[in-house]
Amino acid sequence: MVSGDTMNKKTNNSQKKVAWVLILVFLIISTSVGGFFWIKYEIDKKNNNNNNNNQQEIEKEKAREVKRVKLIDEASLLVSGYFYQEAIDLLKSDADIYNDKMKSEVKKIEDFVAQLKPYTGRIEQVFFHSLIVYPELAFGATSSEPQGYNYWMTTELEFQRMLPLLMERGYVLVHITDLYDVDAQGNVTAKDLYLPQGKRPLLISVDNVGYPESRKKDGFASRLIIDEKNEISAVIRNLEGKEIVSRTAEVFPIVDDFVKEHPEFSYRGAKGMVGITGSWGVMGYDPKIAAEAAEAKKIANRMKEMGWVFVSHSYTHAGGIYFSENSTIAGIKEDTELFKKWIVPIIGDSNVFIAPFGVTLKGDLYQYFIDEGYTFYLNVDRRSQPKILGKSVLMPRINLDGFVMNRDKEYITQNFFDVDKVYDSRRPVFQ
Repeated sequence: MVSGDTMNKKTNNSQKKVAWVLILVFLIISTSVGGFFWIKYEIDKKNNNNNNNNQQEIEKEKAREVKRVKLIDEASLLVSGYFYQEAIDLLKSDADIYNDKMKSEVKKIEDFVAQLKPYTGRIEQVFFHSLIVYPELAFGATSSEPQGYNYWMTTELEFQRMLPLLMERGYVLVHITDLYDVDAQGNVTAKDLYLPQGKRPLLISVDNVGYPESRKKDGFASRLIIDEKNEISAVIRNLEGKEIVSRTAEVFPIVDDFVKEHPEFSYRGAKGMVGITGSWGVMGYDPKIAAEAAEAKKIANRMKEMGWVFVSHSYTHAGGIYFSENSTIAGIKEDTELFKKWIVPIIGDSNVFIAPFGVTLKGDLYQYFIDEGYTFYLNVDRRSQPKILGKSVLMPRINLDGFVMNRDKEYITQNFFDVDKVYDSRRPVFQ
């Protein structure tokens, strides 16, 4: 027979076992629940991290796409200006954003360049003098030479009208160096120029960029300056006699602004040639006054950065023994030495000579300029084309002024622009 103590001991042991089982179950459940919540926490944490990482990557890709669009736009602008390789290099410049989209843009440019062919047509060169800004002064009663201005000058309005019409005809501004190579021995060879179909090269030069006193009162610019935006502007006296700064009073700022708006009008940043006549000064500054010469040099250097090229238009711009049928070696040598002394230190060396009055020197007189380093000799001839003559190139130019628009209207209309759309009605009757 089992005693009461024994029964109590068994009961207590059973209760202890149940308690331990309950504790164990509780621990298992607690651990499971805790584990569940820990696992859930870790999963949620991982998901949150993944979401954060995904969001960060999305934001990064958005930033990359912004960069891609910006580079594509910049490359498109370069292509418009015929900077093909530079555009390709720009598109490839950032490995972090270079994807299939960028590769496709590169291929478009490469395919476009591959189909370009060397230009084989005529090479035209046109030239101007300083622009008439106020016809009422240039052709008025107090004008120094109204008939001369009517013959040999172009008004600012006419020049503004010409540029878009020239562009419509497919003309593109180029430098001489885009057309010819000159080796160390002075040998000249024609250079292949690859332009899109329908485009053709145009050289522009501006003569006598000096602004004598008589013209300052006749409605022409008085000097060039570097303005507050680091651009080249012209200073001119307005109708009230007050000096103002203008972006439309001379060829240079007009062309600069037009090319900014229409980069396709300029081949790789080319603008034109600035023909300096020493005795007239340099862009409105006296080369014999040190401070003015220094200012002129700053302006010349800035214009070179902007695509303009400085060339010689002689020192005297005089006839007789200098530039005429009676030219002499002594006369042209004197002229050349004066130009080297006073003007070259300001504008630098040049291998381009614009002949005064368009005269074509011959024989030893012509050879003198070639020996002096002037490879390109520019005369005036509306029909001829450039000719390589030994170690030189004889380059004809066409004056787009009142004389030619009247006397050779049909030819200009056929080859450059409709004269009737350009001609300034404020001009006096042409005689």
